[in-house]
Amino acid sequence: MRLNKAWIVARKDMSEFKTNKYILFTIVFMPMIMGVLIPLGYFLPIQLFATDDSGPPREITLTPVTVHSNDELTDGTYYNANFTNMMVSNSIIESSYIFDSTIISTVVNNSITHNVTFYNCVVTRSNLYNPALLEDTVVANSVIIRDEDPEVVLITLQMLSFILFFYMMIPAVTPTFIASYSFVGEKNNRSLEPLLATPTTDLELFVGKTLAIFIVTMGATWVAYIVSAGIVNILALPLLGYYPLPNGLWVVGFIMLAPIFCILSISANILISSKVTDVRASQQIGGLIVLPVLLFVFLTFAGPAFSSVWMMIIYSIIFLVADVWVVYFSTKIFNREEILTKWK
Repeated sequence: MRLNKAWIVARKDMSEFKTNKYILFTIVFMPMIMGVLIPLGYFLPIQLFATDDSGPPREITLTPVTVHSNDELTDGTYYNANFTNMMVSNSIIESSYIFDSTIISTVVNNSITHNVTFYNCVVTRSNLYNPALLEDTVVANSVIIRDEDPEVVLITLQMLSFILFFYMMIPAVTPTFIASYSFVGEKNNRSLEPLLATPTTDLELFVGKTLAIFIVTMGATWVAYIVSAGIVNILALPLLGYYPLPNGLWVVGFIMLAPIFCILSISANILISSKVTDVRASQQIGGLIVLPVLLFVFLTFAGPAFSSVWMMIIYSIIFLVADVWVVYFSTKIFNREEILTKWK
């Protein structure tokens, strides 16, 4: 097979995609709409349960030199210190760790606190983890990080998996619309006969059309993923306290499983498109290819055991075997002479 000949066919098809508004909408707007609407629809309701003043912690690097514990201190200035179970009043604390303590009438700057009670204090440029009380305290240029409800965190993490599995539909469904035009569209536009008359082999023609659809479909899928990951990170940050994406599940899904789904859908739909003479018939029959993908999506809802990274790898291997069989079968029965004789 001459890859340069297959690439010429692919470039021709991709140039035609730009002029077809129906295909252009399918490969650009549908994935982008899903990339925006799905994360908004899932995470905005959950975010109602988030703590309003939570946020990403400031980058603070501390190197404590002195340690104070189980004591009371007053009227002092402390720098690079570690306080545990202390009561500190009328003081200045700078660049220090404070744990399980009570701070009264004190200025705290560039520090990290955990489970601390503040009375009549000024806290600036600090990270406050689960402050017990902030009575008459001014907090400026600081971040308050509270532990979220474990159920909310669990639901948030589950939503990440569910969103991923819905996105797996993009590389499976999109080729159904595009591939239906691969041959049937050219039949209707009267441009198929010159193409089949060119000195390209059946395999080169098949690979070229597959490559064109794969490039635009996966390009749209990965753009939708990037947009969605950004929105998810923004919405999930108040819930989790960190950016959850990309994680192992999404990496395996979009690097391994999504391309495998795409190739499976493309190969089957191109084969169907080459055998029928009507675009709608091609789309209806090609839509059946989505059924195995739907089975995969529904299976993942059965529980975490079916939606782990290792299960994603197993799914990838299973569908890769199906890809090899479909591609082999398609190339064997793909026949340009038969297409020409059935051309209406």
